[in-house]
Amino acid sequence: MATRTTGNFIIEEWRDLWSFKSDFIIVCFVYVFSSTSILALPKMFIENGGGAFGVAYLISLLVCCIPLVMMELAVGQLCASSPPKSMFNMSPLFAGVGTSYTLLSLLTSSIYVAYASYIISLLVHLFMSIENDTPSWAPCPGKVAIDTLLEADYINVSAPESQVDINKFFQTIVLNATSGVEETGKLQWLLISGSAFVWLVIFISLFLGVRWLGKVCYFTFVIPLLLVLTLLVKSLSTEGASIMVQKIFETDWQALYKMETWMCALSQSLYGTGLCFGAYITLGSFNRRNNNLVGDTFLIVLIHAVLSCLGLVTVAALLGHLAIKCDQPYEKALTYDFSQLLSLLEAVGHFEQPHLWSALLLLFFLLLIFNFLYVLVLNIQTPVEDAIGDSASHFFPRTAICLAVCTLGFVITLGYNTQSGFPVIRIIVKYLDLFCPWFLLALEIFAIAWVYCAHLLARDVSQMITSRLFKIIAYPFFELTYLLPAVPIFIAVVKLQMYNNSLTDQRNIWVELIGWAMVLILLPVPINIVYCIAKTCFKGPGFSLWEKFKYAFASPLRYEVPKVSTTPRYTSTAPGYVLLPHAPLAEPEQYTDVYNDRQQMRVSKA
Repeated sequence: MATRTTGNFIIEEWRDLWSFKSDFIIVCFVYVFSSTSILALPKMFIENGGGAFGVAYLISLLVCCIPLVMMELAVGQLCASSPPKSMFNMSPLFAGVGTSYTLLSLLTSSIYVAYASYIISLLVHLFMSIENDTPSWAPCPGKVAIDTLLEADYINVSAPESQVDINKFFQTIVLNATSGVEETGKLQWLLISGSAFVWLVIFISLFLGVRWLGKVCYFTFVIPLLLVLTLLVKSLSTEGASIMVQKIFETDWQALYKMETWMCALSQSLYGTGLCFGAYITLGSFNRRNNNLVGDTFLIVLIHAVLSCLGLVTVAALLGHLAIKCDQPYEKALTYDFSQLLSLLEAVGHFEQPHLWSALLLLFFLLLIFNFLYVLVLNIQTPVEDAIGDSASHFFPRTAICLAVCTLGFVITLGYNTQSGFPVIRIIVKYLDLFCPWFLLALEIFAIAWVYCAHLLARDVSQMITSRLFKIIAYPFFELTYLLPAVPIFIAVVKLQMYNNSLTDQRNIWVELIGWAMVLILLPVPINIVYCIAKTCFKGPGFSLWEKFKYAFASPLRYEVPKVSTTPRYTSTAPGYVLLPHAPLAEPEQYTDVYNDRQQMRVSKA
C-alpha cells in the first residue's frame, strides 16, 4: 500500500506508484514518440507553407500543449485516479467526459491493433521472400509510375490493374480486399493471428501494473530511437533526399493568414502530444504527490519536438529518394497515414539489401504502435480498477481485468480483419477526427479551468511541488487554460466547414450514417449530466432548487475531506484501553487531535 503526503495530512492509497521517476518519464516519452503522426508531417508541411507551418506548430506547442499537458498531469497527480473519477473530482457534472475518453481509447486501440496486424503480415511475406533478391512487393525493373501509389477514397480501395506494385500487393495479398465496404468478405486468418499476437504482447506488458510497464518501455523506447537514427543516416545519404528536405522547409509566410494552416498545426500538435485521450491524467495518477510535474511537462514537450523533427526529416528524405528513382514530381509521393508507409516501403526497396531495410522500417513502426497501445490500453484498464477499488490492486483481479480488456479489444479488432476492414477503418478515422476528440477536449478544459478553477489547481500544484522556481513558472500556464476551450472548438468548426462527402459513393449513403454514428461514444456525457442534475435536485444538500443545482457543479475536493475517527486514541473509550477505577493516578490523558484540526483548517481555507 502506498502512502502519499499532501499538505498537512497523509492519505493511504491502494493504487500503484511508479517504481522510479525515470519509469514515468520513459513511458511519457514513448507515448509522445508514438502518437506523433510522422507519416503525415511531410504532406502537412508542404501543403501549409513549409517553414511557416513549423512556426505555427511551435506556437501551438508553447501556447496549447504545454498548459494542457501540465493541467492533465496536475489533475491526475492531485486526484490519484483515472479520467472518469478525476473528472468527477473536478466536477461531478462532467464525469462522463472521462468515460467517453475510455470509450475513445478502446475504439482507437482496436484500430491501431489492426494497423499492427497489417505490418506483421507484411513482415511475414517479407520473411517468406528472403531467398529472393527483392521483397515480394518490390517494383518491376525500370521506371515505376508513382501514379499507382494509393490515393484510395474511403469506399473503393482497389488498386489499379495496370501496375503491379506494393499497393497492388497490399490490396490483393495482404488484405484480399473486396470491391467495396458493403461486401464484408471473409476473415483473414493471418491478420487475425497478428491481432492476437499484438493483444498478447499488450497483456504481458500490462497485467503486472505500471511498475512492470515502466521496465518494458525502456526497451520499446531505445530500440525505435536507434532505428529512426539508423534510417535517418541512411536516408540522408541517398540520392534525392536533400531535395525533398529543402522542399519541406521552403517557407510561404502567407500561409499563416489561413485558418487551415492554424487548424492543421493545432490539431497535429494536440494529437502529436497525445492530448485527445486524457492519458496524462492516467499516467500522472501513478506519480508521488510531490512529483515536479511542471518540469516533467517541459521535458515531455521538448522530447516530442525533437523526435518529431527526426521523424519528419527521415520520412522526407525517403520520399525524396523515391521521387528521384521513379522520375516523378515529389508531390506524387505524398499521402497520409498507412498509405504513406507503403510509399516508404517502396523507397527502401531501391536500397541495397532491401530485405534488411524493409524489415527495419516495418519493425520501427510496429514498435511505435506497441508504445501507443500500452498507454491507451492502460487508459482503459485503470478506470475499471478504480471502479472495483482496493481488491483490483491484487494480482489475480488485476490480471483478470487486463485479460478482459484485451479480450474485448481483440473481439472488436476482428471486424477490421475482414476483407473490407481497411476501408472501414478509414471511415471510422475520418468521422472520429471531425468532432469527437475536440468536443471532449473542450469540455475537459472547461470543467477543469472554469468549473474547478485553474487558479485553484495552480495553487494545488504549488502545494504539491517543492521547487519555488517551478511554482512561479506554473501559474501563467494554468491561467492560460481559461482561454484554451476555444482551441478545440475552433478545430472542430474548421473541420466541419471543410467536410464533404464527395468521397462517399452516393449509392452507399448508409456508410456516411455509420460514420456519423461514431458520435455515440459521446453519450456518457449527456447521460451523466442528466443523472447528476436529477440526483442533486432530488437528494442533494440545500433548501432551494438553485442551491441544489449549484451543488452538481461543486468539486468534492473542495467540500469533502476524508472521514477521520473522532474517538481519541488514549482515553477510556478508546479500543484496547482500560482505565482502572481503583488507580487514582490513572487520569485520562488530554489528547489533541491534530490530524482532525488540520483537516478542518483545510476545509475552511477552501
